[in-house]
Amino acid sequence: MSKPSLKKNYIYNVIYQILLILIPIIVTPYISRVLNPEGVGEYSFSSSLITYFTIFASLGFTFYAQREVANVRDDKEKQTIVFWEVNICRLLSVGASIALNVILVLFNAYGNYSILMLLLTINILAIAFDISFFFQGNEEFGKIVYINAFIKLLGTIGIFVFVKNQDDVWIYALLNCMITILSNIAMWIFLKGRLTKIKLSQLKPLKHLKGTFRIFIPTIATSLYSILDKSLIGLILKSDAENGYYEMAEKIVKVAMTVVTCWGTVMIPRNAHEIAHENYEKVKENIYKVLHFVWLIGIPLMIGIILISDNVVPWFLGDGYDKSATLMKIFSVLVVIIGMSNVLGLQYLLPYKKDKQFTIAITTSALTNLVLNIPLIYFFGTVGAAVATIIAEFMVSSIMLFMARKDLSMKLIFKSAIKPIISSVVMFLAIYPLSIKLQSSILNSFIIAISGVGVYAIMILLLRDKLVFDFLYQIKNKFSKRLKKSSELAIKEDDSNDYKNLDCLNETKVEQTTNDNIKKVDKQNNIKKENNEDMDNNKL
Repeated sequence: MSKPSLKKNYIYNVIYQILLILIPIIVTPYISRVLNPEGVGEYSFSSSLITYFTIFASLGFTFYAQREVANVRDDKEKQTIVFWEVNICRLLSVGASIALNVILVLFNAYGNYSILMLLLTINILAIAFDISFFFQGNEEFGKIVYINAFIKLLGTIGIFVFVKNQDDVWIYALLNCMITILSNIAMWIFLKGRLTKIKLSQLKPLKHLKGTFRIFIPTIATSLYSILDKSLIGLILKSDAENGYYEMAEKIVKVAMTVVTCWGTVMIPRNAHEIAHENYEKVKENIYKVLHFVWLIGIPLMIGIILISDNVVPWFLGDGYDKSATLMKIFSVLVVIIGMSNVLGLQYLLPYKKDKQFTIAITTSALTNLVLNIPLIYFFGTVGAAVATIIAEFMVSSIMLFMARKDLSMKLIFKSAIKPIISSVVMFLAIYPLSIKLQSSILNSFIIAISGVGVYAIMILLLRDKLVFDFLYQIKNKFSKRLKKSSELAIKEDDSNDYKNLDCLNETKVEQTTNDNIKKVDKQNNIKKENNEDMDNNKL
């Protein structure tokens, strides 16, 4: 079985991950104005609460199932067994999560947020239909992208049509939920012909509980510093507006972060497959390349967000969101930090089945985040929450690096960061005066962004970054091969035409020779005939 293209899968996964964030970003300028910071914050707080239920419903199956499918990618029957075992096992956690949330709604535990929490139960149900792990395990990311693009486009149109004022927060929530569940259901269409018939007696779904639970613990821990901050902002500050500023800043930065972290999802099945075949050196090579990519793309993105945030926020989000610009600058560091932890966690610890080490790293950081969040939010509000998140994520990356020190070369990892750092510093010094001089507008934001990209690209080429030149060399080779192939085809076509012309010439010669022979025979026959006539006359 041929290996799927990593580059294609990366592009597909970038598109998929960006779709999960970009569609809300497209409607953000509209929603931020229609719902106001209070409405955005109300939805953000409710979403943070429902996420705890969706995490329990998923029960760590997202990465576990993807890894298990990748391990048996070459065996259709084993893949079928894993597929049904995972789905059956997951129904237990989904059912329990839905039941608990509905009970809390009925007892009015959420107060004014009860209606939203009831609607958001659809997100929990959607987990039961999510089979993206199967296609990700087989490194088939294209199918996921196609169906999500179509459904999310319809959902986006619905938001513009039906959400008209701050009282329509529930409509906004419902539409987002419908996008999620319909996208998951639609993926089942692509299963046709991918599974085989098996006996019910072959299924042992409960055997996966131990493995998925090991990943579930760090998943809970991860949620503590990815959504706990929003929950605590609502509980401590009691301000939907503050949650609105925080939500918008984080959402914008996540778009940039997605470009960096997408390699993680793409490489999980590839590295798991390589490890299953004991190709350990190839796994290390993959990790070094992707970490280099994190530096190459993540560092300039971080600097770019700092430079452009003050210019983007006023025209993109509208009046009243000035605080989001400050939060964006703080969050910009996450692009690099999470990019690194994403590689080390998803491409090194999990594929090598070092679930215990992964759990320790995530849990330690989550507890640190929890301890820091409460006092920092109390004294510094959303800025304190952002700082606590940065510290927690930095701790995750540091612990994972420490755990990988025996298998990976720290010198090689950090050496690849030198040229991107130098190029990004030059970019900052060159673009900063421009960023503070230009007033907020779409055109000026575009000018700042393009100028930054140009300066960085020139610097990285002058410094001859290895990853960039390897990429350019591959493009050159592909272009040369295509030219060579085109030339060979042209030569073959010319040769073919020559042969055809030669055949035509030969046919003409043969035809001419035949005609000459016929004429010659006719002439001889005529001479014989005349001779015979003369003989007859003589006799007479």
